[in-house]
Amino acid sequence: MEVYYTRCLTEGHPCLVAFDYESENNVVSQTLVEKLQLPTTFHLNQAWIKFSTWQCVKEVLCDIAPMDSCHLLLGWAWLRFKTLHLDERSLLFEA
Repeated sequence: MEVYYTRCLTEGHPCLVAFDYESENNVVSQTLVEKLQLPTTFHLNQAWIKFSTWQCVKEVLCDIAPMDSCHLLLGWAWLRFKTLHLDERSLLFEA
């Protein structure tokens, strides 16, 4: 299992984000949604999360779940459809 951790900004607050090679899901911590009072979807189990890492600003739909390992867990599916590449050495995004 290959998981890479880095930091991002969500609504101007620093957050720990993890990228999971084997996951297809995007998950946001329930604690983060509650503390930042982020709007949820109609079904209340998903939220649109806008985050930035260095020169990259993205918005992604995430499932809301209780978790302690990070604030934001992103599967690799969303990167496949974007024009981004994660440099695994520096953990920086490249356009």
